[in-house]
Amino acid sequence: MENQTIEITSQAQSAFIEMLSAEFIAQTGVGVYAYLTPLAINSLFRQYLQHREPLRAFTKQYVKTVLV
Repeated sequence: MENQTIEITSQAQSAFIEMLSAEFIAQTGVGVYAYLTPLAINSLFRQYLQHREPLRAFTKQYVKTVLV
């Protein structure tokens, strides 16, 4: 059961990073790592898990706040 939870979290984190990077590319032409460190991305992922907001909406809103 614990391994399954870790796998799901790992998959969710990968999807999160892909979506976040895609949004940065769409808005700026460069990926997420041009703006954020891996530690910052991990912290942002933990915030996302607490907000219970759709992934696309969360990433779009976050990128907007970074670019303002």
